[in-house]
Amino acid sequence: MRGVKTGLGEIDFLAIRPNSNGFECWQVEVTVSFRPIGYIGGNTNAKKRNSAEVEHGIDAWISKKFTAERKVQRRKKILPNVEWHFVLVCAEVKAFEELDLLQQKGVEVLRYKDLLDELASAKTQVNSTAGNIVEILRYVNKAKLISSTAARSLFSFKSM
Repeated sequence: MRGVKTGLGEIDFLAIRPNSNGFECWQVEVTVSFRPIGYIGGNTNAKKRNSAEVEHGIDAWISKKFTAERKVQRRKKILPNVEWHFVLVCAEVKAFEELDLLQQKGVEVLRYKDLLDELASAKTQVNSTAGNIVEILRYVNKAKLISSTAARSLFSFKSM
């Protein structure tokens, strides 16, 4: 589910997968900035922060995104009595220290580029609204491979 409302707030994605023990559940928040100016956590201004300020900002962000009472209650209403895993998907960040802190505090961090690379290289069929984008990524990878192979062949031919 995406765009789950929590009062004035929103949960980006909730993912639930049945398994032999019940359910695997994830709450995924996404921030895709290619030229980040500010920090992920706390006040998002660009002012330089010390380690304590960065950690305080991350604690505030985790509370706002994952552990605030409205978020907890909304997840319980959707599927009660389960453990939720928290995930952040991000592209570029201003301070890598934030990613380390998030992981230390139990938030899995996935990089946007890694997800795109995985989608582009997978051989499985994608049946979703993202299917066309995935096909474009796969086409670009194939074109790069063909171009790279052609360049190597041309170089080998000239070396003879």
